[in-house]
Amino acid sequence: MARDTRSNQDARMDARAGEGVRGRAERPRRRRATEFEHSGMGERLIAGVPARIMAPRLVFIVCLAALCSFGLLMVYSASSVEALQETGSSTYFLFRQSAFMAFGSLIIFAMCKLPFLSLDSYKFRWSTAFWFFVVVSLAATFVIGAAAGGASRWLDFFGFNFQPSEFAKPVIIIFAAKLAEDYYWNHAVDSRSLLVSLAFAVGIPVLLVFMQPDLGSSVIILTTVLFIFVLAGMPVKLTLGIVGIAAAAGFAAIAAKPYRLARLMVALDPWKDAYGDGYQATLAIMAFASGGLFGRGIGGSTMKYNYLPEAHNDYILAIIGEELGLVGTLLFFAVYIVLVVAGFKIGSRSKDRYGQLIAYGCSSMLAVQFFVNVMGILSLTPMTGKPIPFISYGGSSIVSAMILACLILRVSIESNQTTIHDVRRQSLSVVDRDRGGRATSSGFSVLTGGGSARGESSRGRSSQSGSPRQGGSTRGARSSSTSSRGPAGYGRTGISGGYDRVNLNGDPSDRLRSRDSGPRVNRYDGSGRRDNHGGRGGYSNSTRRGRYDR
Repeated sequence: MARDTRSNQDARMDARAGEGVRGRAERPRRRRATEFEHSGMGERLIAGVPARIMAPRLVFIVCLAALCSFGLLMVYSASSVEALQETGSSTYFLFRQSAFMAFGSLIIFAMCKLPFLSLDSYKFRWSTAFWFFVVVSLAATFVIGAAAGGASRWLDFFGFNFQPSEFAKPVIIIFAAKLAEDYYWNHAVDSRSLLVSLAFAVGIPVLLVFMQPDLGSSVIILTTVLFIFVLAGMPVKLTLGIVGIAAAAGFAAIAAKPYRLARLMVALDPWKDAYGDGYQATLAIMAFASGGLFGRGIGGSTMKYNYLPEAHNDYILAIIGEELGLVGTLLFFAVYIVLVVAGFKIGSRSKDRYGQLIAYGCSSMLAVQFFVNVMGILSLTPMTGKPIPFISYGGSSIVSAMILACLILRVSIESNQTTIHDVRRQSLSVVDRDRGGRATSSGFSVLTGGGSARGESSRGRSSQSGSPRQGGSTRGARSSSTSSRGPAGYGRTGISGGYDRVNLNGDPSDRLRSRDSGPRVNRYDGSGRRDNHGGRGGYSNSTRRGRYDR
């Protein structure tokens, strides 16, 4: 019984040891499977794209996702009180903003994936249709537009307010980039044709936006167009002249309207009329001041309790400063700046000047609109009521900003152009021999096997029947002879395009040759006698390798 008990214990121990061995043997197998799956995902998403193109694209996407998520959070925090009071649901503006962002994300996916929405299609096919749509929509605001705040800027579609001036921004960027490329790089148009084209493509939409009236959008669009032409190569003197003329026209436009002049006075001294024209400006300054260094915390703002008008829209930065403080606000600024810098990096990696100017223009548009809003809230410039892209509440604003971001991503996607080396790599294929001796192709990989198409057709075929000719050795004969002597899978392989490679798999010792295995070479021994081959005497047959056989 004791012996049986010990044998049963030994069997159980052996079983546990076997399970442990099998477990240890299976762990690396599972780990390799995980690594393979991870590398497969990397192959689908990143592989084949150079780091100089993929790095700014990933930075841009991460910053874009962070800003959109942060925008949703701050819209909910700044609008919850007003939404609960007006609609009975504190998440009313949050759900609408989420729907706008989802729609913008669908636009990004479509514009980045669909081949007929390439940059060249916007340049030659869709630009004119988009331009007519924007112009007709802007003109319709004067007839059937919804008036708000003394301006007719919106069109009502099934309960959604559509603002055509926001969609005029990407369309004008496309036209400005095309004209700048044609004039400064392709030299396809002269100065007169350039001015006429700018008057129609840029002047008419901007004039309609200015007449709504919307001075802020007009300034943002014209500043972006100026940046595009400066980056395309506009001379410095001409740039300074245009800036001077634009500044004079801007001051004239401000002086022509009393409310614009009042905004200028508020920017100079917001406390002069703290309960009148400077009411919003002073409350925004108080919100920043009460936030301190680290803020009151998310949701802890007091200005959103019906003190600060448009807290979730034009003045959302004041709520950010109050809830996150100086540190959080500076961190938000840093993420936005990184987004803009990544957009410029993407433009610098573009395959052509048109894509480069598109990325520069869209990045400049996002930066200028951000700068205009921040400077207005800080009372450093007159407040224009322009929202912060990706942050402020507004359907037209968020969708327009998403389109600008999509154009930048499209430039990055099309920057990974196919080179001559990519074409040659795609032409490679595995060539191997089946058991019947026929050459077969099995896809794109490292060349293996014992034969090749070139070996079949030329040099390999001439020497498969025997050893090389006596008295010399050619490269093809040597390769065929080596293939016949080597182990299975070792020999000459070929690829299309005129290149031969030697398959170096197998045991290294199998590739070594003895002194007697090389071709016979006649050598001169100095005796003056002639050999049987009719040459000069003194040659002797030797099995040492010649210079062709080294």
